[in-house]
Amino acid sequence: MTDQTPVVRGRDFTGYRIGGAIAALLLLVAMVWQVVALFDGETVTVPESHWRVSAAQGDYGAEVIAGEVLEARTRFMDERFRTGPSPGAEAPELARGDRYFLIEERMEAEGRDLTRAWLTADARALEMSRPSERVIGISSLPYPNAELFERPEGRDWRFGLADFITHLGAIAILGFSLLLALILALRGRVPIAKGRSGRTVKRFNFLERANHWMTASSFIMLALTGIVIAYGDTLIRIPFGEEAQGTLALWSSWTHALFFPPFTLGLFVMILLWTWRNLPSRLDLAWLARAGGFFSDDPDNPPARKFNAGQKLIFWSAVLGGVAMIATGVTLMFPYFWADLEVMGWVMLVHATLATLLIAIFIGHIYIGTVGMQGAIWAMWGGKVDRNWAEEHHVLWLKELETRGATARGG
Repeated sequence: MTDQTPVVRGRDFTGYRIGGAIAALLLLVAMVWQVVALFDGETVTVPESHWRVSAAQGDYGAEVIAGEVLEARTRFMDERFRTGPSPGAEAPELARGDRYFLIEERMEAEGRDLTRAWLTADARALEMSRPSERVIGISSLPYPNAELFERPEGRDWRFGLADFITHLGAIAILGFSLLLALILALRGRVPIAKGRSGRTVKRFNFLERANHWMTASSFIMLALTGIVIAYGDTLIRIPFGEEAQGTLALWSSWTHALFFPPFTLGLFVMILLWTWRNLPSRLDLAWLARAGGFFSDDPDNPPARKFNAGQKLIFWSAVLGGVAMIATGVTLMFPYFWADLEVMGWVMLVHATLATLLIAIFIGHIYIGTVGMQGAIWAMWGGKVDRNWAEEHHVLWLKELETRGATARGG
């Protein structure tokens, strides 16, 4: 099996380095912005718990709509075992009086027509009414201290989710992207050291590639819609306005759940297809010790089978993180069925934390498979890789194929 194709080393990747430098500069600016926002007391979360209704529509006036909103909020806050999962379930006791209240009646009766449940000043309500130096807001709801509409523990939850998880998640994503951009700018693209051989080796079959792309595309859509939900106020509202943010947030909240089934299916098929080949081995230690030869153009890289230690780390991050994301996501999709309010708060924090970490990890995976390494993308694009690429990065796997006579000739 002689190679009659001229060797082309293709080491001149100046354009990639320039692109990496520009990307690194932009990401550095964004990183500094996030760090300042994290420690700037003036930009911490300041929620608004007010709502408003539009003008009268049809036979219903704005006051009636306001009554419906208050009733719906009461039903949502009530215990799940009393109201059930359906928004159309019976309203809980004390959700409203025997008739809808009007704004002028509210002023005359000084709130006596409103639900007593909202106005009962028990110990917990008094604690929620306690002034806070952090949580403030604006309210048009007709009961005292509506701007503090949350449990006392909810302040810690909001502080953790909005002020720390959101900012630290952005720093993790931007920071890892910055690191990759700096590597591309300083090290350049990892070349095929011996150049292309002109011969190809079958690496992934159709089922593996189709399942990979289904899982990857579903995760990308989950990530993008999740970013809109988490960072829409910064990324969308400020440059494009509230209407654009509202529209994208509405679509994102629905499509985020729609891409959950294909991601789940793809993840479990991936577990069935690749778990055996991704079990740890002694070869992984040698590979990690030399960083897989990533920072050297020497073709004598540490030996690896079909999946090297870096790919195994990606695989187990996807499996363990993905299963945890599915479990927490299902809990959030069906709230209060098997988790109380306190557990739901922790579930949301875990879901948000894992999401940002997985996004950062898969950015690295996408980088290596595209601009970071010459020839890597063809493994999942057409299923075949150049023989020299396989020899440099997966020499033990290539020897297995050649022993079975499974290599293929092609362009």
